[in-house]
Amino acid sequence: MKVWFMTIMLLVPCFLRGQEVLDDYIRYGLDNNLTLQQKQSGYEKSIEALREARSLFYPGLSFNARYTLSDGGRIIDFPVGDFLNPVYSTLNSLLATNVFPFVDNQEIKFLRPHEQETKFRLIQPVVKPDIYYNSKIKKELTLFNEEDVNQYRRELIAEIRKAYYNVAMTDRVVSMLKETRKLLTENIRVNRKLVDNDKVTMDYLYRSETELSKFDQEFQTAENNRRTAYAYFNFLLNKPLSDSVIVTEPDTLPLLSAYTGNFTEIAVNNREELKKIASYVRISDMKLSLDKSGAVPDMYVAVDYGIQGVDYRLNRDQEYVQASAILSWNLFSGFRNRARIKQSVLDREMANRQMEEVKKQIELQVINTMNDLMTAEKGIVAAEARVRSAREGFRLVKRKYGEGQANMIEFIDARTTLTQAEENLIISRFTYLSAFAEFEKVTTIHTNN
Repeated sequence: MKVWFMTIMLLVPCFLRGQEVLDDYIRYGLDNNLTLQQKQSGYEKSIEALREARSLFYPGLSFNARYTLSDGGRIIDFPVGDFLNPVYSTLNSLLATNVFPFVDNQEIKFLRPHEQETKFRLIQPVVKPDIYYNSKIKKELTLFNEEDVNQYRRELIAEIRKAYYNVAMTDRVVSMLKETRKLLTENIRVNRKLVDNDKVTMDYLYRSETELSKFDQEFQTAENNRRTAYAYFNFLLNKPLSDSVIVTEPDTLPLLSAYTGNFTEIAVNNREELKKIASYVRISDMKLSLDKSGAVPDMYVAVDYGIQGVDYRLNRDQEYVQASAILSWNLFSGFRNRARIKQSVLDREMANRQMEEVKKQIELQVINTMNDLMTAEKGIVAAEARVRSAREGFRLVKRKYGEGQANMIEFIDARTTLTQAEENLIISRFTYLSAFAEFEKVTTIHTNN
């Protein structure tokens, strides 16, 4: 990994400066994170649903063809002979002719043996509240899904930052422990030589070897933490979990004092959660208006053009045009609409209460993150002072130990104190960076993205 890391540094030096590495990882994660892609697909689907809803405003044109064969069915008796034959008989007698022939009674089948109807039908809604409010609701759902994407994007940026800082922290801890292990192995080598020269007893050597074994257990835990941090970071980026990570530490730490303004107000004005609830409130209002629109009738205009008859013949005798104005009015539905109106009113009230609750939650988040950030900032100052003291104390004890004025217990305690102080400083610095990433997420202040 180190060879690959140095190669990249030589090829693209500007890529590895400060936050640029992390920024590139964030851009990669935004392009490849699977959950974000799913939410983006959901947003695109809502756009298509909006287009579908708007298409209902346009007229619909359909083509219908029907050819029917029938047998049996009702028969209509038409006594035309009974009506006309007496009249014809009288006329023939008066005229002494046979001009008017006798006719038979007729039987007319209600169903034709075969017939066809082929037509184009154009339907245009004129008054249709369902279409209007459905389009408005779909538009708000599109805005809702867009804010959902933006919310996850903001949270993903913060999660990638914190995961990267965790990778860097565990990497630094492991590197520091490797250097510490060199000191322990050197101590074993020195003690072994002292034992060989009868300068110290064997218990010194056993104690130093025991300390190394104990240290190796702690080192394995640190290595496992580093592998877990690498795997989770690569998971967020949708990369192979065992993939390498380019680790750099910012040259300077971001400071809260560099920002001005009312962070609570900024968060309330920009947080996607509140925008989503606002969309839901508007949807509730439109749903209420839709339920109340039952008092308005639906109206359509339909135009049919085609041919009908016994056989398929294209002539003016079979051609027809028919236009209709259709009015539909639901006068009573068993009080179902009244119940729907009441539900919509309750939904709007619940959404308004949820809006106030989320506002207070966001205000609390801002306060907590600012407190955590200030605590982490003070923790770095204390950790640096602790390292300076532990480093100087170890230097003095190490010199005394070399001169035979300090025993091994004092040496090991001083070494352990220094290791813990250095590890605490590393953790404190990256804890601050993670706290700042959380602060950016909560307040919607992003310095780089």
